[in-house]
Amino acid sequence: MKLNPIWKQHEKDIVIHNDKMNMIESCLDRHAIKTPDKLALSFEFENKSTKTFTYKQLQEETNKFANLLNKLKIKPSSRVFLFLPKIPEMYIATLGTIKHGSIALPLFEAFQEQGLELRLHRGDADVLITNSELAKRIPKNIKKKVPSLKHILIIDEGKYKKDILKQSKYFQAIQKKREDTAVMIFTSSTAGTPVAGVEISHQALIQQHYTAKLVLDLKPNDNYFCTAHPGWVTGTVYGILAPLSIGCSIYILEAHFDAKNWIKFINKNKISVIYTAPTALRMLKPEIKKQDLNGIRNICSVGEALTKAVFDFYKTLGIEINDTYWQTETGAMVIATWKGLKKKYGSMGKAIPGITVKIIDDTISLKPDFPALMTNIYKHEKMHKDYFKNNWFRTNDAATIDKEGYLFFIGRKDDIIKTSGERVSPIEIESILMKHKSVKESAVIGIADEIRGAILKAFIVLNKNFKESEELKQKLSLFVKENYAGHAYPKTIQFVESIPKTNSGKIIRMKLRELEKK
Repeated sequence: MKLNPIWKQHEKDIVIHNDKMNMIESCLDRHAIKTPDKLALSFEFENKSTKTFTYKQLQEETNKFANLLNKLKIKPSSRVFLFLPKIPEMYIATLGTIKHGSIALPLFEAFQEQGLELRLHRGDADVLITNSELAKRIPKNIKKKVPSLKHILIIDEGKYKKDILKQSKYFQAIQKKREDTAVMIFTSSTAGTPVAGVEISHQALIQQHYTAKLVLDLKPNDNYFCTAHPGWVTGTVYGILAPLSIGCSIYILEAHFDAKNWIKFINKNKISVIYTAPTALRMLKPEIKKQDLNGIRNICSVGEALTKAVFDFYKTLGIEINDTYWQTETGAMVIATWKGLKKKYGSMGKAIPGITVKIIDDTISLKPDFPALMTNIYKHEKMHKDYFKNNWFRTNDAATIDKEGYLFFIGRKDDIIKTSGERVSPIEIESILMKHKSVKESAVIGIADEIRGAILKAFIVLNKNFKESEELKQKLSLFVKENYAGHAYPKTIQFVESIPKTNSGKIIRMKLRELEKK
């Protein structure tokens, strides 16, 4: 892939050795040399205790993890899955895996047994890193189900603690080709199968670093709060890699959303830049006051459309939110608003300099000459090729563009559901529901929700001998929550006699949406 020449000048901001690089040199090693005592990561845990790492300390812990992989005879380019909460080991293992020359695959902690097994199997996992609580979700006989799996490391067990302590704090980053995969993010696909491993290269950091400067307006002296879990692409790219490359201080809150707790966290840590979803900004509205944002220089939104109501509310508090648009597949921001760019109501902004955007068949299409664009979809070459048509990358998102180049988001052109900023495939949820003894057929759609943007609704055809009841609805929702993921279960269920389908048997979701409106 030949890059737009504009990216050549941005290469100077990160460490590249001609055609070889390891992004962790930029994210960690150079700062550990220049500013070793500067705060890199600060964690606040569920129990309110805290733990901090300077850039030098983070480098040493990262090196120990990379050395542990070597001790286990894990070869570079192996696939290391990270199934952990927002705790230090999640961040250290991600950095250490990439530095080792292997591929980091972070997973959201809400996945249950079947969701976890599916990803380990499809990703040909070599190593799984988790803790004793989440390890309970590992299916029995997992090494038979995932033959590639060589090691399961439980970070809060004695053996792991002893092994990691024995490792050297020195490790030289393994140099990779620029387009070699550094991170693989499993995402609900827009092009066929429910789950696909999107491969993001080392050179993606060029664009990630640049957009962190341009849009997030991050500077080394910033205290930064990205609310996304590293299991989602935002949490890995703009929660770990890009801000560390800038050299700022990242603050991580393990606890789940609580408006009052978030506001205390922001004020206590003197947060200056926030990157979060519009859902969270809506949920903060009843509690947040103007004085709570006195130290905030920039708030950026991601994951779903930023509504006029949310934008206007924060503007009254003195903050104009910068919206951002990108996908796991683009690897970094591609459309946004930023400091100095005039904002237009209803617009998500303009193309990032270096990105060429065009609306083709009502779809946001991008010229594939930017460094963060996915290099492949693991073991799905055809799916990867399907994103490209006539030398354009098709996002499958519908939008319009005005004469000044401002884009206005319309919605997804496929069936993927955005709930609380996260992408959920209805096919996955339907397959889990079908495993319940009461379910004969199932179909899932997203319906509008003021807080989450959309929630999941399931239409269920029951097997004989099962009767409709509110109790059964609750049981089915809980079944998905416990067997698949705590964040992706139907909040509402409707029993129906039949599900509309095409002659080929494909669910007609449009008719389900019409049924929902009646």
